[in-house]
Amino acid sequence: MRPPKGVSEISGGMIPAATYKASLMERSSGWIFYVPIVFMILFFAIPMALTVVFSFFERTMFWMEPGFSLKAYENFFFSARLKNFLSSMYYSLIAVVICFILGFPIAVFLRRSVPQVAQHRVILLFILPFMVSEIIRIFALRPVLQRNGLINTALQNLGIIDEPLTILIYSHTGVIIGEVLSFLPFIVFAGFLAMEAVPKYIFEVCDDIGAGPFARFRDVILPLAAPGIFAGSVFIFVNGIGVALLPNILGGPGAVNAGLIATQAIAALDFPLAMAISAIMMLTLMGLLYIGHRIFDLTKILAPIN
Repeated sequence: MRPPKGVSEISGGMIPAATYKASLMERSSGWIFYVPIVFMILFFAIPMALTVVFSFFERTMFWMEPGFSLKAYENFFFSARLKNFLSSMYYSLIAVVICFILGFPIAVFLRRSVPQVAQHRVILLFILPFMVSEIIRIFALRPVLQRNGLINTALQNLGIIDEPLTILIYSHTGVIIGEVLSFLPFIVFAGFLAMEAVPKYIFEVCDDIGAGPFARFRDVILPLAAPGIFAGSVFIFVNGIGVALLPNILGGPGAVNAGLIATQAIAALDFPLAMAISAIMMLTLMGLLYIGHRIFDLTKILAPIN
């Protein structure tokens, strides 16, 4: 005997089909939350762990073979590669400071002065450039920065300079400019996320008590937005030392970062060295995130919006 329409037969009993479907969806929906975890394990955690393991392998003529060798790390720490790595960290830090000076005030302005219904639309404007290929965005800076580029031509026409500036491109300055223009939106976005968790009445209270702009920034805004500032700064810093396109396109002979060193190691078929450099960069990122979380509690970035 078939069950009536709209009723399902389960374990000898009959329940409404709607109830059965709801129960089935409830049981299956729990597995949806495990999909991102499985994805991250398969395509992030495991590859990162293998990168560390492979960095201890021994180099062969065209690949590498299992073993335990510290030669790749010796080639990195006891050569000019370490100096270049530290130099790229220094210039990336300069780019972080410039991005903070230029980008964080934008985040504060968006949160305080732009109507809430329009805030996310304005943030979208800072995301749009990332829909263009990174190599196109970086290469497009060359006509602007080169000797006969837009900046030098404008400065000469205004009479500010007599000869073209040569430090804007094919130098460390050019790399810093590229890092700032490439990664500035991240400090804006991360700072805005942190500022979203700051109630708007905080600004009104500051106005009522007569707090000046500097005191307001130092005592109120900066402590509350510190997690977002740190997260955005780490992203800019790590990408600055890792994106090989920047020194390749905008840097001179001495402009080398970890990404370019790893690329050169791959071109020389020294895969253990490339793995070692990748492992060092990964450990640098994890160390910075751990320190930042201990100091600032980065989970505050995702605090509820007030």
